[in-house]
Amino acid sequence: MSVAIIIVNYNSGALVSRCLKSLSEQTLCADELVVVDNASTDAESRSMLDAITNATVIRSDLNLGYGGAINLAVQKLTTTDYIVCLNPDAFPEPDWLEAIVNAADSHPDHGSFASLMLREDDISIVDGAGDELHFTGIPWRRFHKRTLPDNLQTEPVFSACAGAALYRTSLFNQLGGFDERYFMYVEDIDLGFRLQLAGHPCLLVSDAIVHHIGSAVTGEGSDFSVYFGHRNLVYCYFKNMPLLLLLATLPFHILANIVTLVVLTAKGRGSAVGKAKLDALKQLPLAIRARSKVSRKVSSRDIWRLLSKAMIR
Repeated sequence: MSVAIIIVNYNSGALVSRCLKSLSEQTLCADELVVVDNASTDAESRSMLDAITNATVIRSDLNLGYGGAINLAVQKLTTTDYIVCLNPDAFPEPDWLEAIVNAADSHPDHGSFASLMLREDDISIVDGAGDELHFTGIPWRRFHKRTLPDNLQTEPVFSACAGAALYRTSLFNQLGGFDERYFMYVEDIDLGFRLQLAGHPCLLVSDAIVHHIGSAVTGEGSDFSVYFGHRNLVYCYFKNMPLLLLLATLPFHILANIVTLVVLTAKGRGSAVGKAKLDALKQLPLAIRARSKVSRKVSSRDIWRLLSKAMIR
C-alpha cells in the first residue's frame, strides 16, 4: 500500500524543519511527502521551504485554511492508497508511520485512523487519543491533559484528530475531502462524522505515537481558536447530526452553547465567542442545505452509541 504524508505550514518554519527530521527517522518511509505553504509571511518559513529537498513543496498565494490546503495537496498527488495528515508541531516516534499503516492494512473496513498524541513537554500526559463528540454537539480531544493510562489499547473512537491521522484516499475523495467552509478547527470532526455516517468507523492506533505541542501556531485559547472552534461546532452539528437525533438533542445543544457563552465571557473571551455564535446563526441555512450531500448509511441508533453522554469531559 502506498502512503503520502501532507504537512501544512503557516509561519512555522522551525517546527516544519523539526517535523521533517522526525519523518526522516521513520522505520517506514512515505512514498510521497508534501509540504503545503499557506501564504506564509515570515522569512524563516521562506528559508525553510527553499531548503527542502526531500519533499514536494506547494506554495499557495492565499491562506486556504487547513482543510483547503490538504485538499489542494490531495488533488496534486499521484495514485496513493493512504493520506496521512501531520501538523508541523507533531513529532512522530520512529515507528509511528509503520504502526498506523499496519493498522490500516489490517482493518480494511475502517476509514480513518487516529494517532496517540502525547504532550511534547511531558510525554506522560495525553494531548489526545482520538476525538469525542458529545451528544450536544460539543467536540473535544479524548483524554486531553490526562495522565497516560496504562491500559490504553487500539480501539474504536469517534474520529481522528487531523494533527496526526490517516485516511483512505478513496473514501477521502468519495466524501469530498475536508469541508473548506470551516477554514480552521472542527473540519476533522466533520470528516470523521461523515465517515461514520457512511459506515466507515475510526480506530485509535495506540502504538502510533506523536509528541504534540498543540496550537503552536494559532495559540491555545486565543481569540482565533475560540472564534473558529465555537463557530464551526455549530455548523458541524446542524450539517451532520441525523434528523431524529437533531430534534431530540437540539434543546441540549442550545443550552450547551449558552453555557459556553457565559463561561468564556467570564474568562475574557466574550467578544470572540459572541461573534462565533452570531456567525454560526448566519450560517445555519448553509449547514442545513449541506445535509443533503451527506451520505447516511447507518442508523441514528448506531450514531447515538458513538456519541459521548458524559456529564463532564
